[in-house]
Amino acid sequence: MAVSSLDIRKPSSNHPDLVELAGYHAYLNIKERSQFEVNNTEYTVLNTRYEHRTGLDAMTVQNDITQEVTIVFVGTDAAGKYGNQDILTDVQLLSPIEPRQIKAARAYYKEMSEKYEISSITGNSLGGGLSLAVGVQNPHLNVLHRGFLRY
Repeated sequence: MAVSSLDIRKPSSNHPDLVELAGYHAYLNIKERSQFEVNNTEYTVLNTRYEHRTGLDAMTVQNDITQEVTIVFVGTDAAGKYGNQDILTDVQLLSPIEPRQIKAARAYYKEMSEKYEISSITGNSLGGGLSLAVGVQNPHLNVLHRGFLRY
């Protein structure tokens, strides 16, 4: 299934924030417990998972006003430490092979959901595919993505 435009499963009051988190802030490798602003709203980084051997890069953030917790999956970063794994995952998404990075994304979601009440997940590009893979198994989540995924 190819997805080339915004796909929204459930209504949310912060779609512009989720888009900016996925398309910009996720790539900045912001440190845990740091605060930053998105569209006049403060967010706190609760957890990060960068430079995972599968290529998975993600962060978990909390909206300081609504207290909503969001997992943000990073898209393809070919220049990153494990950028070759991102490229491999991109190719595997076009095949029947389940990429290791999708398994890692599901494990990261499980780990974070044991600590926090996750209300949404988002991602751009490959991160969009990862958010969809997690969202398919967790239909209660608000999923916002821009990306590509094929099953």
